[in-house]
Amino acid sequence: MKTADDMLDVYESWPDMFEPVSLGFEAARSDAVYGCGYGSSLIPILVASRIYGENRIHVLRPGEMPGEAQRGRTLVVVSHSGETVETLECVRRGVSLGMSVYAVTGGGALEELCQREGVKHVKIKKADTTRLGFPYILSGLLPLLDSILGESATDRVRKYFSDLRGRIDRIGNEARSLAEFSRDSFLVGVYYTNYAEPLALRLRYLLSENAKLHSVYENIMEVAHDGITAWEMYYNMPVLVVRSESEDKITVERIRAISEALQGLGHRVREISIGGEEDLIHRLYMLDVYTVFLSILRNVNPYAMRTQEAIRRRVSLSHE
Repeated sequence: MKTADDMLDVYESWPDMFEPVSLGFEAARSDAVYGCGYGSSLIPILVASRIYGENRIHVLRPGEMPGEAQRGRTLVVVSHSGETVETLECVRRGVSLGMSVYAVTGGGALEELCQREGVKHVKIKKADTTRLGFPYILSGLLPLLDSILGESATDRVRKYFSDLRGRIDRIGNEARSLAEFSRDSFLVGVYYTNYAEPLALRLRYLLSENAKLHSVYENIMEVAHDGITAWEMYYNMPVLVVRSESEDKITVERIRAISEALQGLGHRVREISIGGEEDLIHRLYMLDVYTVFLSILRNVNPYAMRTQEAIRRRVSLSHE
């Protein structure tokens, strides 16, 4: 079985994994796109919503399917594996609603469905796991969205991945420090601001999948209303606040008040700031690598996902 060291080797190659895909077809122009993806395949759509704007990328949340309100609109479905039953259903719903449907996938059942239904799709490379395939997914998703929306984000993101190459050592040191910060805990708090949600959600996934560690995950603006009291039952828990460097005044005040309250209860708080679109990829990379280093400190294998894979098989079988 592969180990954490193997996973770190893949992260070393991330800057070279972003290779924009030539579409091979002409996409119909639209002023907005509905995006559907599950698990790690959802994160690139959320990141795209920050790059293109949330008014142009409307993200269908897990369990949410296209409905009458989306009839005739544009739908982009993302599945690295091509085997996720929910994304297959999303394509079927989109086709039945007369939507302009496109898919980004590594193949599998989704590619076969697209071929049967005449749905245009972008074929991407596959990594060992969807978690590691983030650059491959963006390599297909961004050229497709550029074509649909009439944008040129792909070239900008290409530069972000290129810049990552010269920063890997520094980012790795930051990731190691963060792993030491949370190594002996049984729970990690993850609080985020609206802009930072894609990174915080990715972090929640990978704390579970790579480090086998539970997390509390909430929007920072809700914590003061509904999510702080339970911390009084614990002590010395690490709490990560993922935020943008350009938050509004109310959000900044909320972060400060909650951080001070948590520290007053004996917890440790560390902020992770995102400088803007140009920093999205680098911060996401750091958080990914942090969870791999944390898996090493916790002596667990980040590749092992026995229970999750068993559930996926059961769900797939019930939909055959």
